Amino acid sequence: MPEIINHKPMKFLKLKFLLLLLLSSTLVLAQELPEGVDDLNNSAELKINREKQRLNNLFFDALKARLTGNAEKALSLFSEYVKENPGNDAAWFELSSLYYNRNDIVRSIECGEKAYSMAPANTYYSIALAQLYISNSQYKEAKEIYESLYKTDPGNQSYALELANTLLLMDKPADAIKIYDDLESVTGINEEYSMQKHKIYLALGKDKKALTELENLSAAFPTDTRLLSLLAEFYILQGDEEKGLATYRKIEEIEPENPYINISLADLYRKKKDFQNATAYLKKGFSNPYLDANTKVQIMMTYYSQTGEYEGMGEDLQKLSEILAEVHPNEPRVLSLRGEMLMMDEKWEEALTTFRKVNELDPGKYQVWENILRLNAIIGNTEMLLNESSQAIELFPVQPMPYYFNGYAAFLLKNYNQAIKSLTTGVKFVLNDNQLASDFYSMAGDAYHAMEKHAESFNAYESALRFNSENPVVLNNYAYYLSLLGQDLQKALTMAEKANNLSQDIPTYLDTWAWVLYRKGDYKEALVKIEKALALDNNPGGVEMEHYGDILFKLNRLKEAVEWWRKARDTGEGSDKLELKIKDEKLYE
Repeated sequence: MPEIINHKPMKFLKLKFLLLLLLSSTLVLAQELPEGVDDLNNSAELKINREKQRLNNLFFDALKARLTGNAEKALSLFSEYVKENPGNDAAWFELSSLYYNRNDIVRSIECGEKAYSMAPANTYYSIALAQLYISNSQYKEAKEIYESLYKTDPGNQSYALELANTLLLMDKPADAIKIYDDLESVTGINEEYSMQKHKIYLALGKDKKALTELENLSAAFPTDTRLLSLLAEFYILQGDEEKGLATYRKIEEIEPENPYINISLADLYRKKKDFQNATAYLKKGFSNPYLDANTKVQIMMTYYSQTGEYEGMGEDLQKLSEILAEVHPNEPRVLSLRGEMLMMDEKWEEALTTFRKVNELDPGKYQVWENILRLNAIIGNTEMLLNESSQAIELFPVQPMPYYFNGYAAFLLKNYNQAIKSLTTGVKFVLNDNQLASDFYSMAGDAYHAMEKHAESFNAYESALRFNSENPVVLNNYAYYLSLLGQDLQKALTMAEKANNLSQDIPTYLDTWAWVLYRKGDYKEALVKIEKALALDNNPGGVEMEHYGDILFKLNRLKEAVEWWRKARDTGEGSDKLELKIKDEKLYE
């Protein structure tokens, strides 16, 4: 059923009722007896007056107890009073109030009915009883009271609205609509009445009549853009996009600075899959400073998550985020979104500057710090990465990624002790992410190797593989360092093969595979792997070239071996025996 205007809780108007009470004929105070009355009559009248005084005092004591908050005493005294004077409507009304406050609706109704039956013209009694009936789902009885009130005072809109609401509760929407029609015949078209009829018609499935109500309402208030927006939205819901569009354009004419009209038009064009016009109106809407920044961000995120890919979408996203940042230059959420867009566009330096501004405005957002660290790593700002990751660790001591970036930066700066410290601390905070834990141990293994702590290095690699047995970086590095030491060559070969199967055609991995085969004495197969690596690598390093020379030498291709050793020397890389190999044209291992 349609929405019903909420009934207020029943209130018993204490002050007004007290005035009513004071005017009651029951409150006749005892007076002095006139002179000249005989003793017998004096005695009878005195007795009557004293009884009246006693009842009056009992009533006042009950009323005093209620007014001072002693509800239980008031209930007891009023109950005693009505036993002796059941014809007092005010006392029954008070009892109804007291029972209502105790959530005893049944007794409250019983007492309210007595008060109402004694004084049906008392509107306080009538309204209170009708509200009690509503709370007890006695809609028929409530309707009869409101009908009586409305008939007595047809100009009272409050009675009419209560009657209409009661009719809705009784599932009589047509009768409720008639009440609203009667009201509008007196007041003219009224938004409250029209919207109630609109909702009722919708609930009845009478969409055309629901639309007529909106059209009539908008015609009565032709410059009210809020009502026009409701009408436009309903047109669109009914599938009449042309009328919806025309109505939105009317709003645009009336109120060109309306912060929502361009968004509404954009949404309409989006539904028509006219993304060019949709984006054009979004740009206009986003340029409006009166539309708040958070709303724009939310619109942008939901709009593009639902639209899907279309040609030029990336450019539209970039432009919209740029407009947002220009209109709201000090809004952290806007700048964060702009930074994300710049990262998507691989504008690393600009993204970094943007995220740093976010940090100035709101330094407590972890994701912003992580983005800054990632960008430092991408750009190669190693010193800054070390510094800012240290700051992030202080701010977010249980987040693992700042430790990882700190260890990474320290490793690049050859501060291996610091790298190991950060990595072994940070890995403790990695939860439910085996890949990340594996990466932590992998880098720790590399740091240990750089310090020539081979046992610790291999233990770290073993830990990395326990978390992720298919980490190609670990498999490759572990295999290569084993081959350099000539240890566990069969294990090294297995790992090198697996690394290459997981990540095929990677020159570095092929070089490792070739070198393990070389150390095992399988020079022909090693040659196949190293030549494939060189063919794939547009810029091979000196170590790779030296390996090729060593393999050629073992295959008795001395001239070619020396030639490749010389190429390796020209890169500035290679082993400490490379120069001696060239000089003596002999292999030194």
